[in-house]
Amino acid sequence: MTALVLCFDDGTAWEIVESDGSHARVRSSRASPPGSMLEGTAEGESRPYRVKVRSCRRTDDGDLPFSIEGRFVDLTREQRAKIPVKAPPDRT
Repeated sequence: MTALVLCFDDGTAWEIVESDGSHARVRSSRASPPGSMLEGTAEGESRPYRVKVRSCRRTDDGDLPFSIEGRFVDLTREQRAKIPVKAPPDRT
């Protein structure tokens, strides 16, 4: 599963690392309080991806130190097809 890298308006990065299709786990270069909206654009696209923040935690000191959980807002079918979706557990 490959992360989808997005850019804020100021050029800093965030990436969608995991999703179930409606909720996402994001790594970000900056903190974002619960209730706020992350908005960023993938390279070559004009419509932004938007995630409503549920929680934000600092996890390490790397380039993307914040782990953010939230839900997608207004995704198109094309955008939904590009997000990294975690496969459901095998029930055999």
